[in-house]
Amino acid sequence: MEKKLSYEEALAKLQELVEVIESPDAQIAGIEKELRRAMELLEHCRKELEGYEKDFEKILNKGEL
Repeated sequence: MEKKLSYEEALAKLQELVEVIESPDAQIAGIEKELRRAMELLEHCRKELEGYEKDFEKILNKGEL
Protein backbone atom coordinates (compact mmCIF):
# COMPACT_ATOMS: atom_id res chain seq x y z
CA MET A 1 0.00 0.00 0.00
CA GLU A 2 1.32 3.46 -0.85
CA LYS A 3 0.95 5.80 2.12
CA LYS A 4 -0.64 4.77 5.37
CA LEU A 5 -4.33 5.28 4.79
CA SER A 6 -6.73 6.10 7.56
CA TYR A 7 -9.65 3.76 8.03
CA GLU A 8 -11.97 6.32 6.44
CA GLU A 9 -9.72 6.78 3.39
CA ALA A 10 -9.37 3.03 2.88
CA LEU A 11 -13.12 2.54 3.25
CA ALA A 12 -13.83 5.27 0.67
CA LYS A 13 -11.41 3.67 -1.81
CA LEU A 14 -12.98 0.28 -1.14
CA GLN A 15 -16.45 1.66 -1.83
CA GLU A 16 -15.21 3.09 -5.14
CA LEU A 17 -13.78 -0.29 -6.12
CA VAL A 18 -17.02 -2.05 -5.22
CA GLU A 19 -18.89 0.30 -7.55
CA VAL A 20 -16.45 -0.55 -10.37
CA ILE A 21 -16.66 -4.29 -9.69
CA GLU A 22 -20.46 -4.28 -9.45
CA SER A 23 -20.90 -2.16 -12.57
CA PRO A 24 -22.96 -3.85 -15.27
CA ASP A 25 -20.19 -2.91 -17.69
CA ALA A 26 -17.46 -4.71 -15.68
CA GLN A 27 -15.79 -7.59 -17.45
CA ILE A 28 -14.87 -10.58 -15.30
CA ALA A 29 -11.47 -10.86 -16.96
CA GLY A 30 -10.74 -7.18 -16.40
CA ILE A 31 -11.46 -6.79 -12.68
CA GLU A 32 -8.63 -8.89 -11.24
CA LYS A 33 -6.59 -5.79 -10.35
CA GLU A 34 -9.58 -4.18 -8.62
CA LEU A 35 -10.34 -7.37 -6.68
CA ARG A 36 -6.76 -7.64 -5.46
CA ARG A 37 -6.75 -3.99 -4.35
CA ALA A 38 -10.11 -4.49 -2.63
CA MET A 39 -8.69 -7.42 -0.67
CA GLU A 40 -5.71 -5.29 0.42
CA LEU A 41 -8.04 -2.52 1.55
CA LEU A 42 -10.27 -4.97 3.43
CA GLU A 43 -7.26 -6.31 5.30
CA HIS A 44 -6.10 -2.78 6.11
CA CYS A 45 -9.56 -1.84 7.43
CA ARG A 46 -9.70 -5.02 9.52
CA LYS A 47 -6.33 -4.25 11.12
CA GLU A 48 -7.32 -0.64 11.80
CA LEU A 49 -10.55 -1.75 13.48
CA GLU A 50 -8.69 -4.29 15.61
CA GLY A 51 -6.35 -1.53 16.77
CA TYR A 52 -9.24 0.73 17.68
CA GLU A 53 -10.94 -2.11 19.51
CA LYS A 54 -7.83 -2.73 21.63
CA ASP A 55 -7.58 0.98 22.44
CA PHE A 56 -11.24 1.13 23.45
CA GLU A 57 -10.87 -1.94 25.65
CA LYS A 58 -7.91 -0.32 27.42
CA ILE A 59 -9.88 2.86 28.00
CA LEU A 60 -12.91 1.00 29.32
CA ASN A 61 -10.94 -1.45 31.47
CA LYS A 62 -8.19 0.77 32.83
CA GLY A 63 -9.16 4.29 31.98
CA GLU A 64 -5.98 4.81 29.94
CA LEU A 65 -4.39 4.20 26.53
